[in-house]
Amino acid sequence: MRENNKKPLPWCPTKEQVHTIYVQVSTKTLRDEIFAAMQEHRKKSFDQIKNIKKLLHPEWVKIVKFLGIPNGYYAPDGFFDMPE
Repeated sequence: MRENNKKPLPWCPTKEQVHTIYVQVSTKTLRDEIFAAMQEHRKKSFDQIKNIKKLLHPEWVKIVKFLGIPNGYYAPDGFFDMPE
């Protein structure tokens, strides 16, 4: 796919958007990664985060670093920069 036909990765996607973006990854793998990133970042239990729909940017970056940038997307400038 040509670079100019790619879409930028969203900054703070919903869980549903993550599943749409990573169609080539199994639902179980995505679900496990999403909840692991959310639990680690938010310091909450599975029951406390299971109804949260939107990922925070650091959680999303962790998932993208683990799974790689999906086909058809690119990381916008500053995407991987974390605040000090």
